[in-house]
Amino acid sequence: MPEFSRSTTIEASPDELFEFLSKVENLPRYFSGLTEAHHTSGDVVGVGGGETSNVHVTADPSVTGGRPDVEGEVHAEAWFHVDAEQRALAWGSEGPHDYRGELQVTPDGGSARVSLHLHTEHDDRAAIESGIEATLANIEQLVAHGDEAGG
Repeated sequence: MPEFSRSTTIEASPDELFEFLSKVENLPRYFSGLTEAHHTSGDVVGVGGGETSNVHVTADPSVTGGRPDVEGEVHAEAWFHVDAEQRALAWGSEGPHDYRGELQVTPDGGSARVSLHLHTEHDDRAAIESGIEATLANIEQLVAHGDEAGG
C-alpha cells in the first residue's frame, strides 16, 4: 500500500489546534474532498488510551477517487481514533475505500507542527499528494482566519 507524508508548521497553540482537528464534524472543513462526516455509534476506549468511534463520511469522488453513487457522491463507513494525550488522530476504512491515516500535532517553538501520514490503495500519486497539501493548506488558512476556534 503506497504511503505519503507531509508536515507543516502553523502559528497556533498545539492544544487549541488539536482540539479543533479532533472533532469529527470539523473534518470536512479541512480534509480536501470530504463533504460530510458524523458519528454513527458511541465511543469505545481504544488500546493505549484515547477513544475510537465509527463515523460515516461523504466525499466528492472528483477529489478523493472512488465510485460515486447515483447522486455523484462517495459514502463510506470508517473509524476515527483520538488520542488527546499524544495530540494524535488516526482513521481508516476497509473495503472498496481501503485507506488509513494519521495526523499528529506537536509543539514547535511557539507554534504547532502538523504531520499527516496516509496509506492508501489509490495509485494516483499526484492527486493524493495534492490532496494532502490542500488539507494542510486548509488547516493553515482556518487558523489564519481564526476559524478553528469557532469550530
